[in-house]
Amino acid sequence: MQLWVRWLSVLALVISFSAGCSLIPSRDDALARYEKSRQELSGAAPAVRQAQYEQEAATADDGGLTLSDLSPDNLGSTVRKLTGNGPNPEVARALFQEAEQLYRDATQLRQQDADASQAKFIAAAERFDEAALRWPNSSLEQDALFMAGESYFFGDHYWDAETAYEKLFKAYPNSRHLDAVQPRRFAIAQYWLQLDSDDPRSFYELNFFDESQPTRGLFANAMRVFDRIRLDDPTGKLADDATLALGNAYFARKKFLKADEYYTDLRKTFPSSEHQFEAHFLGLKAKLEAYQGPDYSANALNEADKLLTQVRRQFPVEAERERKYLAKEAARIQYLEAERDWLMAKRFDRRTEYGAAKYYYLSLVTDYRETPFGEQAEQRLREINGLPDVPDQPLPWLAAIFPARDNVKPIMAANPATVRR
Repeated sequence: MQLWVRWLSVLALVISFSAGCSLIPSRDDALARYEKSRQELSGAAPAVRQAQYEQEAATADDGGLTLSDLSPDNLGSTVRKLTGNGPNPEVARALFQEAEQLYRDATQLRQQDADASQAKFIAAAERFDEAALRWPNSSLEQDALFMAGESYFFGDHYWDAETAYEKLFKAYPNSRHLDAVQPRRFAIAQYWLQLDSDDPRSFYELNFFDESQPTRGLFANAMRVFDRIRLDDPTGKLADDATLALGNAYFARKKFLKADEYYTDLRKTFPSSEHQFEAHFLGLKAKLEAYQGPDYSANALNEADKLLTQVRRQFPVEAERERKYLAKEAARIQYLEAERDWLMAKRFDRRTEYGAAKYYYLSLVTDYRETPFGEQAEQRLREINGLPDVPDQPLPWLAAIFPARDNVKPIMAANPATVRR
């Protein structure tokens, strides 16, 4: 597929998938904004950045091996050091400058030669990766990891781009590039999710040729990226959007319990989010779909009833727009609640425990008269009226043989002063 066709598809995906989220830019807008930030980093104040790199180079430690170099986590850097590819600020700066030039060339070629532009983006990314390795724990490493991710992103190597972004945030959790990276990750996750929606794949299907996709697990990786957006920047502009996207994705797959978890998180964690109505409205749907019937817990049903009340109270304009649907769901909730009481009443009725049965029948007549169970409960109440609340003991003489239950005395008596009466 030609590079420009991929860019158009990603642009269409971002516009369609984030109709309610104006925070996600198109690729051209993202590039324009990035070029502006690049001018601030490298054009407006190049001396400041280069001076910072030089100052860090003067204090860099290039000694021999230490005990920490022998740990499994540092084994890769130790091998590079022993083979002459260890930390070297001068080499790192040279690689960074070479990568910057390749990136500028790739940007200029985007409209003229898409294939050549993509090749230069990937070459730039590889140089940025090497520059980061040659000067760890430095400002250059932070910028190099960011630029590697950007180069992979515009070169359509989305898996490599996400890997670079994750390395950046693992090494620098409060990176100054956070706001620039999150929209890229959001667009990548959307792209993978849309691909999986258009062509669902089994877990054993592998991808070895398309660099814009992971090796396998499009859906799982898309969910992971959305979740990382929330965790890496919980107060960022896209944290609530990522939470909503997670809930919607699981809802579309009919994993309603999982979807409900994210809708609930969105309602509680982001109270000022623009997606609050969707979190309530879709959360109501998810809870009703997650309800398993009268033989199981009523928590989902009870919470759905509360959400319905909150939607009508907190979002009167949107509730009026969805008035027919909400009225239908209110009737559905009432029916399901009445069904639970009806089944309980029938169980006690069959066991001739008429006192408990009358309680549930009366509840149906009082609270659920509009349901089909209301009239049946009223009729049954008339039939069992006057019957004993508790059935008679079938064999009283046999029950009298067994001794009465004695109260169990505690081993240690409680202090009367501490007993609450």
